[in-house]
Amino acid sequence: MRRPLLRLWEKFCNLLWEYKLGINTRVMAQAPVPDSGHYVPHNYSLIWAILHSLPLSSSDVFVDIGCGKGRVICCAARFNIREVTGVEISKNLCEIAERNAVRLSRRRAPITIINTPAQDCDYLNGTVFYLFNPFGALTLRRVLLKIQLSLSAHPRFVRVVYVNPQHESLFHAHDWLELYDRWEPGRHPELAHDISFWRSKDARKTWARP
Repeated sequence: MRRPLLRLWEKFCNLLWEYKLGINTRVMAQAPVPDSGHYVPHNYSLIWAILHSLPLSSSDVFVDIGCGKGRVICCAARFNIREVTGVEISKNLCEIAERNAVRLSRRRAPITIINTPAQDCDYLNGTVFYLFNPFGALTLRRVLLKIQLSLSAHPRFVRVVYVNPQHESLFHAHDWLELYDRWEPGRHPELAHDISFWRSKDARKTWARP
């Protein structure tokens, strides 16, 4: 009985946040390419818990890779940070995310939506990267390499949040990254998947060209 009541409560809270933020990010959607996953939004309470745990500062550039309709980027833009970027391969989802960015109430950071394959995006300024298992191992491998190369061109400290880390072995293969935290189901009442938190190591390893 507890689970149906909890799901009902989660749905109510999500609707309340959608109203408060002035956006509409509900309903899952299918991405248009084989290596991409479904768009499935988090519960807002979990998103806030993740964002508050980072923490975020005024110099951070938050990048949601596979941003879908923009729920996470809209939440991130309510923090006092430098910039928020959503990367999404689906043109339709990008258009929805852009509308939500415009409608967002009490936005504190500018939002940019980029309609491009994740492996082709420029990550030169990103400091916090967020991925909700948006694609398969092939694309993820290319994205991690792209971020690593961006560190060679623009040395900086970065963090990566990987939700439902089905291809986490690729992170372990990069010696410029280290795992510093993990959330498992049970730590948070609404957590259905593991979440792994990564950060760049010291400058000697992080900014060496692969």
